[in-house]
Amino acid sequence: MSILGYLLSGSKLEKAKKLTLEARQENGEKADQLFQQAFDNFSTIPESSSNYADALYYWGFAILHQAFVKPSDQAVKTFEQAIAKFSLCQTVSPEHLGASIDNGVALMGLAKCKQVNLDNELYSKAKESFETAEKIQKGSASYNLACLYALHSQSDACLKALENARDHGLIPDEQNIIDDNDLKNVKQLPWFVEFIKSLKEEKKDN
Repeated sequence: MSILGYLLSGSKLEKAKKLTLEARQENGEKADQLFQQAFDNFSTIPESSSNYADALYYWGFAILHQAFVKPSDQAVKTFEQAIAKFSLCQTVSPEHLGASIDNGVALMGLAKCKQVNLDNELYSKAKESFETAEKIQKGSASYNLACLYALHSQSDACLKALENARDHGLIPDEQNIIDDNDLKNVKQLPWFVEFIKSLKEEKKDN
């Protein structure tokens, strides 16, 4: 690719990312219009571009966030589209951390949207994607795994994953953890209460 082509693809990518951010701050038709403009910019980045893998990832990221605000009857298809982008990104760039994490997030979103049983392959695939992310960067998907373990009432594994996320400095704020519905099965357990208390004390000490 020529220097000009490289610069143009980079410019398109940055514009698409900006449009995605703007879309996430809007609602309804306005948001959909901005998302579509972002998609149009992502689609112009050629496979030969060094930005192609990132374009696929951020394209999937935009679709994923659109899925979160779609009605259930529309969200299924949107989650599937996001998964397709993340999967292609992982094919192009197997070590792409963001695609590995958010592919798992999208798979979990699709599973919940379809209201499938916890033994459904969507949850298994989400776990595989998070584990791939962990191999790329330790701690990067530990919180996601903790949520998955909690949904399956795997208490010990959930605690271990939360501790791993904390130890790598990749854990949400304690209030976000408390509010996370994925963790509802463990929130009343003594270890969870102690874990949240330790996070608060650690923040106070810092």
